[in-house]
This record gives sequence, structure tokens and C-alpha cells, in this order.
Amino acid sequence: MNRRSLQSVPPSEEWGKAFPFYESLSQRGKAILLSAAKPKVFTAGTVLLEEGQPCERALLVSRGAIRVYKTSPSGRDITLYLVQPGEMCVLGISCLLSDTRYPARASIKIDTEALGIPASAFRRLFREEGPVQQFVLDMFSSRLSSVMRLVEEVAFRRMDERLAVFLLKEAERAPGTYHTVAMSHEQIANHLGTAREVISRLLSQFEDDGLVTLDRRRVRITDPAKLSVLTPPGYG
Repeated sequence: MNRRSLQSVPPSEEWGKAFPFYESLSQRGKAILLSAAKPKVFTAGTVLLEEGQPCERALLVSRGAIRVYKTSPSGRDITLYLVQPGEMCVLGISCLLSDTRYPARASIKIDTEALGIPASAFRRLFREEGPVQQFVLDMFSSRLSSVMRLVEEVAFRRMDERLAVFLLKEAERAPGTYHTVAMSHEQIANHLGTAREVISRLLSQFEDDGLVTLDRRRVRITDPAKLSVLTPPGYG
């Protein structure tokens, strides 16, 4: 999606590009969505929800990303998943549909545009519109698989393997094209649920091995082929 404001073009045109279920809605469903949904713009770092807060609306991301994560009593974070364009937060959906409190934390990873749908309107759409039900089920299925992979990573994989996968994913913008990862060691540690010292030690080892080049708050992959050797087949 381009950077035009969501309010500057007909909603059906912009929303049809962002959300594949829109064109399959009934006329009644489209009318509900058009009247209830409001464009939202968030800057990077904005905290959307704290653990235990009620969910008052569904957010359908059209540009940017939302980070959903858990924080331990000691203050250490681990990323559960990212909500990307064309997606919504499945934990938020679950809270809306069951009228429960949010079980994690959510913040804006990068500047983000989204459509905010009040809880009552979203419940009605889910109850009456098959395409919305299918969209939600598909999101739950996909997210469950990604969370299962996260459990496997944490339980069975070495941290150097997890770090290699993370760097390759963050850096790759197109097949075989890698950009600099503009993150501090602390931020990387938060995503992976470990201590900054662990990440700093592993990155220093990667640098000594010629896999990456380190600068202040930046990691540049210098040998993606060798770095990918640390990634087990089918992993990540």
C-alpha cells in the first residue's frame, strides 16, 4: 500500500487492496465496515495495549507492523509475533469475541496505519459475515503455527541458531538482498527473550567469524551464506 492517507481515497478502493475479505462481504457487511471503521495512524514505539487491559477495537493493519510480546517479572521481553499489513492481532480478536482482557503487550514496531473497528461492530461482522469468519480462522491457524515454531525455538534450539534466523529475516528485503539491521543489542535480545549480554557475545563471535559487521545500533550481514549454515534445514 502506498503512503496516501486512508482518508484521501474511496475506502472501498483502499480497503479492497489491504484486506482480501472486503470484496467478499455482503452489501450489508460493507456498509457496517464503512460506517464503523476509522483510519488510525501510529508512530513507532507507541504502546497500544498493556497486559490486562480490555480490547475496545480490532485493528486491521494496512501499513507498518505491530509487535506483540510478553514481559517476564524480571523485565525481559520475548516477541510472540508481528502483525503485518493485511493482518490483525489474533489475541486481540480473541479478547473481543470472548470479552476478556488482553494477555500480552502490544506496541508499534514501525510507523503504522490501520483501520480501527469498534468491538461491537467487529462482533457483528464476525457473527453475520462468512468472509470475516474465514479470515479470522485463517489468521488463528497461521498464528498458531508461528507460536508453535516459537515454542520449538525456545525449547530446542541454540541461541546462535535463533539469532542467525532473526538477523536473516530482519535483513532480507528481497531474495538474496540484505539490508542493515538497525537495532541495538538490547532490542534484539528483547525480541528473542534473552539477555543483552548473550546477544552481544554472540554478535561479537559472528563478527570474528566474518559473518557480520557491527556498528552502533547496526548489524550488517557480510556473509549470508555462511550465516545461513547456522540455520537447520526447514528452520525459521
